Amino acid sequence: MSANLVDGVTMHYVDVRPSAGEAGVPVLLLHGFGTDFAMNWRAAGWERALEAAGRRVLGPDLRGHGASDKPRESTAYLPECFVADLLALLDTLEVERVDLVGYSMGSRLAWELALAAPDRIRRLVLGGFGPRDAFAGTDLSDPGAGEGAFDRVYRTVAALPGNDAEALAACARGQAARPFREEPAPAGIPLLLVAGARDELARDAAGLAERCGGSHVEVAGRDHANAVSARGFRQAVLAFLDS
Repeated sequence: MSANLVDGVTMHYVDVRPSAGEAGVPVLLLHGFGTDFAMNWRAAGWERALEAAGRRVLGPDLRGHGASDKPRESTAYLPECFVADLLALLDTLEVERVDLVGYSMGSRLAWELALAAPDRIRRLVLGGFGPRDAFAGTDLSDPGAGEGAFDRVYRTVAALPGNDAEALAACARGQAARPFREEPAPAGIPLLLVAGARDELARDAAGLAERCGGSHVEVAGRDHANAVSARGFRQAVLAFLDS
C-alpha cells in the first residue's frame, strides 16, 4: 500500500492484521538506514512473531528507502520530515496510539516521534542505537570514501539493488544536520534499548537507558548488522511490549 503524505512524497507501507484477532495496540516498526521494512523486519522474523502475538503491524518504507519516494535534497531528510510522514500515516490509518520499535536510524526517528507526539506512543523500543555521533569520522560530502563506522555502512547499503546512493547520501546529511541530543528525553513513555554486544554504532546504549530511566538488554555475540535477527532480541522486545 502507499499514501501521498507530506510535501508530495509517497510512502509505501504494509499494514498486517493478525488472522486470529488483534490484541493490544498496533506496533509501528521503523527500519534502519539503507534498508526497508522487508529487509530489516520481515526477513528477520519480526512480522511473523508479532502476528503470532496478536499484534497489528505497521511497516513503512521511510522516505529515501524501499518502494517509497527518494528525493535527493538533504532538506527532505531532516528528522522533522520523517516525523511528519509518520504522524500523517497514523492519521491516514486512523491509529491513535502505537508501540514504537526502531532500529538504528529508525531508533533515532522513533526518539524524535516520541518527543513530538508522546500521546501517540505507548511504549518505545530503540534497537541498535546509542548516544554517540553515528557519523563521526565520516566526510558526508563523500560518504563511503573513508573508514569510519558509517562509511562502512554506507558502502554496504549503497550497493544494494534498488537503493539510490545519491538519495542515501542526502539522507545522511539531513540526519547529521540535526545532531542527536539526550535532552530532552521522551517523558512518560516506558523505554527499552536493545543492542548487540559488538555493535560499535550503539556504544553506551546501556548508559543512555540509565540516564533516561529506561531499561537495557545486550544481545551477546551480535553486531549492528545481525542483532536485529537474534531470537533474544525479539523475545526481549515482545516481553517488554506485553509488560
